[in-house]
Amino acid sequence: MGALEKLKLVALAPKRKKSATDERRDKMIGQLTEQLKQAEAALGGPEYSRKKIIWVTDADGTRKRAEANARLRQWWQEQESGAVQFAVRYGSKPLEMRTGLAAIEVAKMAELPAIIKTLLSAVQQGELDTQLAMAAVSRRPKGR
Repeated sequence: MGALEKLKLVALAPKRKKSATDERRDKMIGQLTEQLKQAEAALGGPEYSRKKIIWVTDADGTRKRAEANARLRQWWQEQESGAVQFAVRYGSKPLEMRTGLAAIEVAKMAELPAIIKTLLSAVQQGELDTQLAMAAVSRRPKGR
């Protein structure tokens, strides 16, 4: 008896393309995860930096690939009172959770990671799908 005869062989199923909603969710989950790592680093956790590939020209004139730190933007800002406001962003614009309300406020910075984890679970469960869809539509260029 050969080794292949022990395996269950089947026809390869066609690759399933993700819907636009799933792609927006995945993108937002990645961005929120990055914000969580930044917040934990700001609270004294391990330092976080994302790397990107850049092209550098040597003195000889040859171009080489190199790694550099990507610029990361915080989605939160500390107020004078010590409170922290966190705004979920889609692109460069804050995402409105409700009409006219785009920020989540916490009393102190130490509470921010819990808020981001809550937002992560909300995105995974699809609670922000309508807001993400509206933001995606508003980002599209006006017809040609």
